[in-house]
Amino acid sequence: MAQTEYSTTANLPLETIWDFVQEMDNWAQLVTGYQEHVKESATDSLWTLKGDVGVLARKVQFKVHIVEWNGPERVRFELKGLNEPLEGEGIFTMTADSGDAEASEPSSQNWFTRMIEALVRLFVKRKQGAVERDVPVSGGSRLTFNLRIDPGGPMAPMINAMMQPAMNVAAEDLSNRILSELEQRQNQVS
Repeated sequence: MAQTEYSTTANLPLETIWDFVQEMDNWAQLVTGYQEHVKESATDSLWTLKGDVGVLARKVQFKVHIVEWNGPERVRFELKGLNEPLEGEGIFTMTADSGDAEASEPSSQNWFTRMIEALVRLFVKRKQGAVERDVPVSGGSRLTFNLRIDPGGPMAPMINAMMQPAMNVAAEDLSNRILSELEQRQNQVS
């Protein structure tokens, strides 16, 4: 099982983040490797992502089912691979920031994972461009993104080892892209 969590803050009202995150059409194209998504209903959609780490590239199709909308604090969804034996879940949590924590770093347990994560980060930045944000010291709101994916089949242990560093980067990148988009919108209004 590959699992990651990333948290960061923004000087934005909680409701602004909720309004954006509760509608997947707002943030879908911000996901690392995004190719397309098709909504089937208010809670179900089909996603196509392309995992691209150097010479390794693979398109993965997921069925995404929203299982919880608890505004303005939480959106939870389940994932099921259609062309690959994968399943998992993602959770966006939005809270008022107390100012006592900084942006979290996804946990990397060993040197190999850190090395692969650095390579993935390099490829993501080359392909999508870097997102630069000034993280506020206190106040505002906190966005936390949790992602868990369980690969299946005989290759699961190897796939899991390769996915973990990529998921760390993807969770950080998505969270920062969401808040960057909202901060840009806020600056345009101001």
